[in-house]
Amino acid sequence: MDKKWVSGAGVVVLFILLSYLFIGFAHHSARMGNIVKELSGQPVQDKPGYHIVLIEQERYHPYWEMVEKGAAEAAAKYGIEIEFTGPVRNNMEEQISLLEKAIAAQADAIIVQGLNDEKFTPVIDKAVNRGIPVITIDTDAPASRRLAYVGTDNVAAGEALGRMVVKTTGGKGKIGVIIGSELAKNQLQRLDGLKNIVKDYSGMEIVDVRSSNISHMEAIQQAADMLRYHPEIDVMVGTSSTDALGVLQASRSLKRGPLTIIGFDNQAETLDAISRGAITATVAQQPYLMGNMAVRLLHEHFNGAELQPRYYTGVKVLDKTNVQEGESL
Repeated sequence: MDKKWVSGAGVVVLFILLSYLFIGFAHHSARMGNIVKELSGQPVQDKPGYHIVLIEQERYHPYWEMVEKGAAEAAAKYGIEIEFTGPVRNNMEEQISLLEKAIAAQADAIIVQGLNDEKFTPVIDKAVNRGIPVITIDTDAPASRRLAYVGTDNVAAGEALGRMVVKTTGGKGKIGVIIGSELAKNQLQRLDGLKNIVKDYSGMEIVDVRSSNISHMEAIQQAADMLRYHPEIDVMVGTSSTDALGVLQASRSLKRGPLTIIGFDNQAETLDAISRGAITATVAQQPYLMGNMAVRLLHEHFNGAELQPRYYTGVKVLDKTNVQEGESL
């Protein structure tokens, strides 16, 4: 490897690290300076607003970019400083590590998923014990001491998936399911909701369930393996935003048809596939509303309002007749 290239890369990494440390130090110093002024009775100038941290499941993912957009607009409206962070690729352990860092940095509030009760509840409670309010978003941690939950009722969303499967198949079919993660509670709750509906129809059966790990490539691979192993499958359902698109690509590669595909969320590629008839329908969440509402609720909490334990943002089933509505969710 070129030594100059290695040396140059090292300088860049060192520069980024030092910049990060400097910004954190400057922010902390500003806050401490104002605290000292307040304690000594001096007027505080340029007093910073609340600083909150939103920890995403995966940075630069279209779904989380919509959450980020809603949160950023609410933060600007209420004069709140908001910091977005999250793993570049879905990684629950890294999310928890980022949650620990937000606690150590003494954020004024944290917005985070509660993907796994066993892993997330103790850390959320740690934040609350240190006086940091936490709002769970997208996936709840109801056993924790979080302030409130904002997001989808994931069991109800899975049931909406199930009713769409029944509607499009007439209650008959062999179903393959791709879920985003076997460890994420929201994915398992959606699967439970789907099963709640399917069990009432003797002509329907879920023959296989596999995980994509929120990865488009993994969704393609798992769907292809499932379709090869189960030639009787005529309906494929995805419970995370990348799954239906992965199924579609796998079915095309295998020249597999006819196949009914029903997905989750409103990625632009999914909406385009619905308009062309390649994907039958999707259950779309409202990520912009989740981000916006979570920040608004924190603003109300900072001003003394008492919040409810949970705020469901609802879902919308989109098919060819109303797919254009998905662009504004």
